[in-house]
Amino acid sequence: MFEVIYKYLLIVFLILLLVLISYTGYIFIFGQIDSYIISIHKISGILLIFVALVHTIIKRKKLKKLTKEFLNIFLGKKVSLDSDMDLLLDSLQSKTLDEICVIFNLTFKELEQLFEKNNIIYSSKEQTLHELSKNSSYKVFPIIVKIIEYKSK
Repeated sequence: MFEVIYKYLLIVFLILLLVLISYTGYIFIFGQIDSYIISIHKISGILLIFVALVHTIIKRKKLKKLTKEFLNIFLGKKVSLDSDMDLLLDSLQSKTLDEICVIFNLTFKELEQLFEKNNIIYSSKEQTLHELSKNSSYKVFPIIVKIIEYKSK
């Protein structure tokens, strides 16, 4: 809970300091320069740099991942999916319903009952999860979750 609060406050401070610097800069454009406004502008700038550094330190893993992905795209290399969930979805969405039964140790009858219970419409055993998700109101991930939930009972 504390983590959510300080991350939220960090974002609020970033936005507030950006608005404050913009406002004092706007005042400078119209020639209303005095020592009070200059002090507010300087203090806001210093605080903005500090808060931005703290934000960068907190988000360093995400920044590192985004930088790596950007460089891979820029250099024309294959973008790797680091998320286990992305890898799972990627590996299962091209599988047929028959193969899904084998992977999750289900009979096709059990899978039919699960689909019927959740109003998931399929046309044949040879249909892939990707095709199934296009034809029903479910995406691939919720279908996999429902199968896993069924198996965990």
